[in-house]
Amino acid sequence: MGWGYGTLASEVYDLDKPIGSSFGDVEYYRDALDGIAGRVLEPAVGTGRILIPLLEAGVEVEGYDSSPEMLAICRAHCAERGLDPVLRDGDMTSFVEEQRYAAVIVPTGSITLLTGRQALVDALGCFRDCLAPGGRLIVDVPAAQLLVEPEAMRSWSSGDRVWTLETMQVEYDRAANQTLRWLRYEKWRDGALESTELQLFRLQHWSITEFQALLDQCGFSEPEVIGDYTLRPPGGDTDGWTFHAVRG
Repeated sequence: MGWGYGTLASEVYDLDKPIGSSFGDVEYYRDALDGIAGRVLEPAVGTGRILIPLLEAGVEVEGYDSSPEMLAICRAHCAERGLDPVLRDGDMTSFVEEQRYAAVIVPTGSITLLTGRQALVDALGCFRDCLAPGGRLIVDVPAAQLLVEPEAMRSWSSGDRVWTLETMQVEYDRAANQTLRWLRYEKWRDGALESTELQLFRLQHWSITEFQALLDQCGFSEPEVIGDYTLRPPGGDTDGWTFHAVRG
């Protein structure tokens, strides 16, 4: 158990957020990277929901992920579209190819999968070292939604199979500012259970001030933050923030 995505968690993610779906993020990152001269790196690339539209828009983007199951789905989607990007196994806290990239992007709140201050500092240091001087970092950070009640069961179907997701328990650690969910995935066929998977899903929450301070500490300059992909400063009702910074 851990924050990584196993087989069923990856399949459900792909069913719930298929390639071609967007929350405004696909268009935002495509526009933000317009005119970037050089390679772009997407850590925690997942199933390729962001990477594939960027590739199709002509962005030279590469990716990595710590989940072999997510990478397998991403590679399959790329192959279906005749795309062959560089995709690697890798972890945000340790992957470095020094001064190789013009931009590093971390969409969809994946950065909150890193729990604890040191893990984020390690990851930001890796991002910095991956960037060429003057390279850009763009990171999504969701605003904290600290619900502590179990959520309704969800389901997805494809062919003769049904996937279900039950949130068994939600806990909030006030001292660490982390939310912990116990998630049970099940896969059914013709009313019979094929497989089940338990995921311990922990998210780290950050304030704008905390995250900006860590960017500064880790060698990034010219920080800017906008809310909900609107190009406006974040407000009290903002669901998520996007931070822009430059390698110093």
